[in-house]
Amino acid sequence: MAEAILNAEIEERDGIRLIRVSGPLDSMTHESFKNKLDPMLKEPRFHIVLDCENLTYLNSTGIMLLARYQRTAGQSLSFFGVAALNPRILKSIDLLGMGKQLKLYPAVEDALRAAAAL
Repeated sequence: MAEAILNAEIEERDGIRLIRVSGPLDSMTHESFKNKLDPMLKEPRFHIVLDCENLTYLNSTGIMLLARYQRTAGQSLSFFGVAALNPRILKSIDLLGMGKQLKLYPAVEDALRAAAAL
């Protein structure tokens, strides 16, 4: 069986980290994703936008990790936004009742504007 790979490309845009993810965020890939993002979330007043246009799968482990990042952002006057999720993944988030836990944006540009305004 092929190993699941989640790629995360990081770009800086006027003090905002835009992270483009592609592949699945699940129990096989969440540890490497966590290792990449955790140091960024320890910085003061971070601004992170997660571009999920090419995210292929998100299970409950991944959703809970994103919710934890959202809580961390709220506690540290920072910004963590999730943008461009496909409708299937959005439905999963809503079914788990996590839609109100995350700052979700229909497009990356919407999330970047919100991050810049904070």
